[in-house]
Amino acid sequence: MVYLDNAATTFPKPREVTRAMARCMNEYAGNPGRSSHPVSATAARAVYDTRCAVAEMFGAESEENVVFTKNATEALCLAIFGLIGRGDHVITTNFEHNSVRRPLCRLCDEKGVTLTVLDARQGDDALVASFEAAIKPTTRALVCQSSSNVCTRTLPVRRLGEVCRRRGVIFILDAAQSAGINDIDVGKDGVDVLCAPGHKGLFGPTGTGFAVFRDGFDFSRLSPLLYGGTGVDSISRDVRRTPPESYEAGTLAVPSIVGLGEGIKFVASRGTAAIRKHEAALCRLAKSELRSLGATVYGDYGDGAVVLFNIGGHAGSQVAEALGDAGICVRAGLHCAPTAHDALGTGGDAVRVSFSPMNTERDVRALIDAVNKIKNTL
Repeated sequence: MVYLDNAATTFPKPREVTRAMARCMNEYAGNPGRSSHPVSATAARAVYDTRCAVAEMFGAESEENVVFTKNATEALCLAIFGLIGRGDHVITTNFEHNSVRRPLCRLCDEKGVTLTVLDARQGDDALVASFEAAIKPTTRALVCQSSSNVCTRTLPVRRLGEVCRRRGVIFILDAAQSAGINDIDVGKDGVDVLCAPGHKGLFGPTGTGFAVFRDGFDFSRLSPLLYGGTGVDSISRDVRRTPPESYEAGTLAVPSIVGLGEGIKFVASRGTAAIRKHEAALCRLAKSELRSLGATVYGDYGDGAVVLFNIGGHAGSQVAEALGDAGICVRAGLHCAPTAHDALGTGGDAVRVSFSPMNTERDVRALIDAVNKIKNTL
């Protein structure tokens, strides 16, 4: 099997991740923050260690600014529904994943929020200029991705953050495709809330994610997404807005968070620069070889880790199914990003290939051989 669906979730996971999770399950999978006995205390310390690792990776000085969620979608919902209210104006782009698009559309329908959608196909200078021009007195937030999940477009995060700080706009960043690959610092990049999964570029297990808030963030402005037990101030009928416990109602997935911590160590040992270089080389090779077979490659904005293509007039879903039969794991369809597909002109169905540090040039060759055979037999 050749696994090239890493934009959905990375696979395989490092052995350190699975070993640490098994050890946690066998030795200290207690309930953190709910009891004072040794098993609970050990679990709490493990969660704290991962919280610190996330804070360090993304430039937050306090580990309390890290709120664990079950994925990036939940983190985005926490930020979007918790910070944006009735009558607010929000700016986003046409390349966004449904985890951004759908919550914003819900707010438009229910609370009269208005949207301005920027064209992410334009160059960085034009994008930043159009963003600043779109800001008005009611603008509450910019909500956008760092890197696309369907092509190699990466937005100028720091430049957008500079405008947000200068104009008093909240910056909510979807780092689903960039956490563990691109270097993002919430302080230096002007990001108020960074939302990311643990199971993609950070090599943690599925069911992990987090929101990282910049230092000095005013949590009195953020409504919790979930209500229930937090292990603190249990007598109160309401939830205090004190991070991180106020935003982590219920029992945390301790073994999974432990696995995420090991995934972050794995990424740190490789180095994000080396990871970017490796994935970019595979991406360039794949694009070149696919074009030599007559494939249409969409959204080529330079280096990245994602290739979106169609070939021979065949439906992307048909090609992906044939590749799966040949042992090549890819994904076809809209990839939960219909407006991006529309902007790129894919016709609503294309094949996505996505790389990780675990892939090699041999995997690309296997993909190309399989596509060549499929092109001639479908």
